[in-house]
Amino acid sequence: MANPPLNIDYWASLYSAYTDYAQEYDNAMEHSRLVDRAQNLWDWKGLNRTIAFEQITDVLEQLDQADYIPQDQEVAIVSLSDRLMDEGVVESKSLVTSAFILHLMASDPDRYSVKFPIYDRRVWNAYVYLWRVRKDGNQLYRQASQSPSQYGEFCRKFGQTCPDGKARNYERALFMFGGFIMNLPPNDAPTPIKNIDEKLKRQEKTLTDMHDTSGYALINIHEILESD
Repeated sequence: MANPPLNIDYWASLYSAYTDYAQEYDNAMEHSRLVDRAQNLWDWKGLNRTIAFEQITDVLEQLDQADYIPQDQEVAIVSLSDRLMDEGVVESKSLVTSAFILHLMASDPDRYSVKFPIYDRRVWNAYVYLWRVRKDGNQLYRQASQSPSQYGEFCRKFGQTCPDGKARNYERALFMFGGFIMNLPPNDAPTPIKNIDEKLKRQEKTLTDMHDTSGYALINIHEILESD
């Protein structure tokens, strides 16, 4: 698959409509130091639920991105995760914290890292569905995979299919799409893949039928603007 079967511009447009994350991220990335970026985004990413920022400050100040960013994604995340565990910052093999730190290292205000995109359960489940990692008869996952090899595969697929210059919007589209499919019923368990297929087929048909009969899919913005 050369490109993901996902309307990146549409799903990314929902990011600013339903969250206020975009400006917070942009502001934090203006900082040159890793520790300052992380401090401004620790609550934003929800990492404060398991790790108080004060626990990791000293470690972040000592990390050298040259030790990690040139490495393969799997090698880099295992190396960083081991370091955080050795320092007593994390007690589990969850990769989300390490993946986020790698992203902050590899990105800058004008460049969203394609090699180390933000990794969490929303983008992971979007990937799982779009690339049919889980098939009909299965369900989505409750959390992002803790397997370094699966994390590496996600990162490589992200890089292989990301349109030029759209890395940030691509991740935001996956984030919003992943959240959408995870919130489909039933609400007491991970969404069955079959439910997602059925819901999306109905939505696609509705939009296609509307466009075929009226010339627009969501709202006729031109007619609305011309009525002012």
